[in-house]
Amino acid sequence: MRETIIILIILVFTFTIKAQIDNDTLKEQELPVILWSNNTAKTLKKGRKEVGIFSPLKFGLKDSMELSIHPLLFFIIPNIELKKYWTSFGIFDLASKHKISYPTLLYNVISKRGIGGILPETSIIPQMFKFNNAVIIGTTINEYLTTTVNVGLDLTLSFGESSFPEIEYHIIYPRTYSYNNLFTPYFGVNFTGIVFGKLFYEYNFTAFFMTNEYEGSILENKLKFQWNVSDKFAIKGGALLSYGQYPFGEGGGLFPVFDLMYGF
Repeated sequence: MRETIIILIILVFTFTIKAQIDNDTLKEQELPVILWSNNTAKTLKKGRKEVGIFSPLKFGLKDSMELSIHPLLFFIIPNIELKKYWTSFGIFDLASKHKISYPTLLYNVISKRGIGGILPETSIIPQMFKFNNAVIIGTTINEYLTTTVNVGLDLTLSFGESSFPEIEYHIIYPRTYSYNNLFTPYFGVNFTGIVFGKLFYEYNFTAFFMTNEYEGSILENKLKFQWNVSDKFAIKGGALLSYGQYPFGEGGGLFPVFDLMYGF
């Protein structure tokens, strides 16, 4: 039964991508394209590419469509994501994100003793497919403020024998929670805009809702600044504060955010 469900979801995902590629109803000159990617409803302009040391490689397939893969993780977590700008209604923009990844390879690698061992070597890792889908609604007030709301769901379908613990590290736990608990709903609010000149800010609040007996949530606050040196190079820096209910109890942590971006 689970194998049938996962095949159906993969087929739906495939046909969704095809339908989005074939959708040419929006006039490209009217689309709210951007030079550097962000967490708003806007997408990279057609032909634009960017990549960071820690960020995924992104392609502007069309002025309404953005494709991304994470090159550093691809060979241990095969992944692909599609961001699609759909339409505008009044002052609001509507977009969506759709991502699929295969974390089984990575979990097999880290199930060992010694260096690189995070899970017990006795762990039994099933075949896992993680699907992430989110709806994004945003509005640009002015150049100093764009407000975006997104609602999403992580869904992991697995089959085969399974026996492995959760990774309870702060920023990893909510992103891998669905591997052990099927799904993770989340909600986010984002504010971004110009500080002055080529310096931009971005504040993001995200709430992950745990669905097991702990019935808690993980809250993340991230503030970062981006200096667009040119249309080919940018520097990001900031911090992420995480706090919430974990299996070991309440806890939190402060983590640095840094990246060097290259666009072409």
